[in-house]
Amino acid sequence: RLSPSDMTSSMHTRACALSFLATAAALNVQSRLTTAQRAGLLLSPQPAGVRKVLPGAGAPVPRGGVESDDWWDGATLGSCVVRRFTDEMAGDRWMLWYSGRSASFDSDVVPLATGAVGLAQSTDGVVWERLAGDEAGGACLVPNEDEWWGFDTSHVGVGDVHVMSSRVIQNGLGLYWMFYFGGDGEELANAPAGAPTRGGRMSIGVALSNDGVHWGRVEGEHPSGAALEPAEGESFVGWPQALRLPSSGDQEESWLLYYHALDEASGRFAIGSAVSSDCVKWTRRDGYCLTAGPEGSFDAGGVSARCVVRKGAELLMFYEAVDAARSHTIGLARSADGVSWERIGAGPVFSPSAEPGAWDGVAVARPWVVPMDDGSARLYYVGRGAEGAVQRIGMARSEGNDWTRWTRWAEEEEEEPGGESA
Repeated sequence: RLSPSDMTSSMHTRACALSFLATAAALNVQSRLTTAQRAGLLLSPQPAGVRKVLPGAGAPVPRGGVESDDWWDGATLGSCVVRRFTDEMAGDRWMLWYSGRSASFDSDVVPLATGAVGLAQSTDGVVWERLAGDEAGGACLVPNEDEWWGFDTSHVGVGDVHVMSSRVIQNGLGLYWMFYFGGDGEELANAPAGAPTRGGRMSIGVALSNDGVHWGRVEGEHPSGAALEPAEGESFVGWPQALRLPSSGDQEESWLLYYHALDEASGRFAIGSAVSSDCVKWTRRDGYCLTAGPEGSFDAGGVSARCVVRKGAELLMFYEAVDAARSHTIGLARSADGVSWERIGAGPVFSPSAEPGAWDGVAVARPWVVPMDDGSARLYYVGRGAEGAVQRIGMARSEGNDWTRWTRWAEEEEEEPGGESA
């Protein structure tokens, strides 16, 4: 069982490791690993260097250059969202929004690989170019400095991004909608002395953009500005993902928002959901849609960050699982309606690498799945190795149409065309 005390003790250990290891571990990690050890690796923390900028709203081609020795993602990387856009004339454009933290980020904030959100672009979903945003450290979204009472004044992280208009906010070309989460100055209750816990009480918010780079917050219905806050008995809610439900005719548009919380009664992570017709006001559904597995199972410690995708007539949920020993793997569940879920198999579908010294040999987490045109899929994920606090982003490919079997991307692989339009 994961109590708030257990979680913050683990956070304290990781925070100490982060301050000593982050910068050294981030520097040119690919050159220090063998080909087998770096299988799947796409992005590592990058504390220094030159990054291009997008010259204007909607501009797809970055240019120029901005140099920094303290980029926002220089210490560790967190959750990511991957979208692919296709244009018959211009070709493919992949966009990756991801969470991260710099080595200079406030050390008293919970060390969750959150802090700010930034953007990278690609033409193939494998080789990524990071772009410099206008916010501090080159980020696109940073903690809220305008409203001291806001729910996201200490740190932020990305959960999901869509391009759309809604019933409340209309735009002929569509806007980028970011569903994100953040923490304020409140600390977790029952935290051990000395553990960094500021920002531990997290809530969910919405932000809009016309180019995916420059974001403005949408004020939610809660006084803190959040769209969804923790309910009684929850330490936090975070890592949101929005899913549009099928509709027909004059039927009102409907969305499901998945999130996970730390349930104080069980001391474990659980996945909940809320419904909305406008993506701004959310009504929480009763109970949780997926909870921790039985004692001894790979997800006995809880279920957390997830990615829900459609495959044929059913929905699949790839979710981060924690066992009693605090090992992180990725599990799979299915649903016909997005509300009731059943697990597929008795074990994880993706686990840490068995290769000694691998960059992701200790934990894999924060899944994001992109279906491809040929029936296969890509699994983007966060991995952690023996260095402890430093996390990176990687990718694996399904074995054809079987989304329960995955192989880490390798540098010698030749890219194949095809994919899902976002």
